[in-house]
Amino acid sequence: MQADKLLPTKEKNLLQFALGESAVVAQQEYDLADNNAKTAASSLRETSNQLEVLHRGLTQTQFQRIAEVVDADDQISILNGKIVEAQNIGLIQAKALPQQLVLPTLNVDDVFNILGTSLENIDLAAEQQVKEHLNIHNKNRLEKWISDGHAYGDEGNCLYCNQPLDEVELIQAYRSYFNQDYNQLKSDVSRLTGLINASCSNEIIDRLKARFETASAVIDGWQEHVEIIPPTFDESSARDALSNIENLLNALRESKEVNLLDSVGSEEDRSEVTRNWQEVLDVVVACNDSISNATAVITDYKNNLAALSIDNLQNQIRDMEWAKARYRQDVIDLFAQLALEKDQDVAAKAEKQTKKDSLNQIMQATLESYKDRINELLRGFGAQFLIPNIDFNYRGGLRSDYVLQMRGANIALNGGVPDFKTSLSEGDKRTLAFAFFIASAESDPDLANKVIVIDDPMCSLDLNRKQQTRTVLKRLHDSCEQIIVLAHDVHFLRNLRDDVLRTGNPNNVKCLKLKAVANRYSDFDEINIDQECESVYFKCHRILDEYMAGNAQSSMEIARSIRPMLEGYLHRRFPNLINGGLLFGQVIDLISNAQPPSPLINAQNITNELNEINRYAGQFHHDTNPAADQVQITDSELLSFVERSLALIYAG
Repeated sequence: MQADKLLPTKEKNLLQFALGESAVVAQQEYDLADNNAKTAASSLRETSNQLEVLHRGLTQTQFQRIAEVVDADDQISILNGKIVEAQNIGLIQAKALPQQLVLPTLNVDDVFNILGTSLENIDLAAEQQVKEHLNIHNKNRLEKWISDGHAYGDEGNCLYCNQPLDEVELIQAYRSYFNQDYNQLKSDVSRLTGLINASCSNEIIDRLKARFETASAVIDGWQEHVEIIPPTFDESSARDALSNIENLLNALRESKEVNLLDSVGSEEDRSEVTRNWQEVLDVVVACNDSISNATAVITDYKNNLAALSIDNLQNQIRDMEWAKARYRQDVIDLFAQLALEKDQDVAAKAEKQTKKDSLNQIMQATLESYKDRINELLRGFGAQFLIPNIDFNYRGGLRSDYVLQMRGANIALNGGVPDFKTSLSEGDKRTLAFAFFIASAESDPDLANKVIVIDDPMCSLDLNRKQQTRTVLKRLHDSCEQIIVLAHDVHFLRNLRDDVLRTGNPNNVKCLKLKAVANRYSDFDEINIDQECESVYFKCHRILDEYMAGNAQSSMEIARSIRPMLEGYLHRRFPNLINGGLLFGQVIDLISNAQPPSPLINAQNITNELNEINRYAGQFHHDTNPAADQVQITDSELLSFVERSLALIYAG
């Protein structure tokens, strides 16, 4: 039982011991369980505090439930980039979008019209004659060569052999064959090379490529903000298809040039040109599709960018930082430790409750059995209060909770009016504690084999309670194996010793004291308890007697004992007639000046002797001689004055 607000530490321990061994063991088990519960709770609190530093703004449960983010650093980097983008949204929104390629056109109608042109108004006889002539020679491109030469046919003679051309039948056939329409057709065929070159120029692909490269550069400029699949342009396929068209048309042109009057170029040829041109268009369409996809990604990014919130991005970064912190190894270890400590905390609380229930049962039985004996002891001590009932609680540790009854009024242990603190003196409180202890000790069935140690049981007690305390301790001494009493009041110990010796063996009583030894340690030493209880008068008388008996003493101590011995003698011879504050010389003057009927006149016959002794003894006291420590003592002179002082007392 503890009473922190009422008693010093020693009395707390006394009250605790007073509950009895079974209760003390039960309390120790409860205290251990309580300490274990506090330790477990403290460890749990400390681990929680360590975690709290990491999740400020979140509850511990929220922090623990955060999902792991493997690429948290990468996401934080992306989010920081988005913050920069959000801060520069105006500049980003103003950036250009990629432009698609313009679909090219192919116009070969004029080419095929020229290739398909033939002359129907040529003289058939002349045509046959010219054809036969050409076939005879069977020379490649001969017809063209003759046609070109026919242009110079206005001359009268042949420009090659200078023979006259008139009346030459073949020349007349040439003139009919190579007429004006033929010349027009020939002129149209001569334009085919230019038309084919214009239609199938490499500049078509070059322009497409340049436009593609511009779009690619624009898209590359967006790659710092958003990931875009770069567009593609199959330049090689486009050039191959265009080259196929050019080769086909040139082959047809060459055929037309050889057979000027024949229709050249079939529907299959037209379809082949169309098919190859479609390959060129397919390359352009595929490129435009990839540009469209990139544009869609960019447009979506720009739309999302407009909705970006810097605060939201920063919150996302904070969430990522929490996720990083949550899955640091030291934090994972802390949560594992926290789970273990939670289990330990639950187990410790359950164990504490079990020990508390057990202690409750013992306390209820123990305190009720003590109540009657405690009240009996209180009456024996003359206490003005009793205990009508005893209870207990655990506020601040196991405490007794009882009401005292004093002069018909109830005094609660904690609070209330009248108040326990002011209603009971320190002596009353110690008496109450001592009664608890004695009741506990006397109820021990194994008391005869127990050693009982009592520390200062009589502090602040009045004479009646001191007497009753000695009586109780004497009874306890007679009932136990050994009793050890520690006290500061040597007179109480002397009286207790005398009580014990009246019926006990002196050899079984030992009086010891603590003395200082080397290195500031203490040791036990025997003590003459009777000498320790001596008054100044008896002590000085004993010192002078021992000196006269030949026991070596300090000469200065002997010399300084003469005057107080005589003062004590006069005080005892004339009680209440000599003021205790007077110096020895003043006491002698008081006796010398006494008048009847004062009893002091009976000592006037020794005043001369008293004055002589005082003149000698006074030199060794500082109140009459400031240099008392320097006075030289002659042993023979000292012995003489000691004899005279003792003789004066013995003579009366």
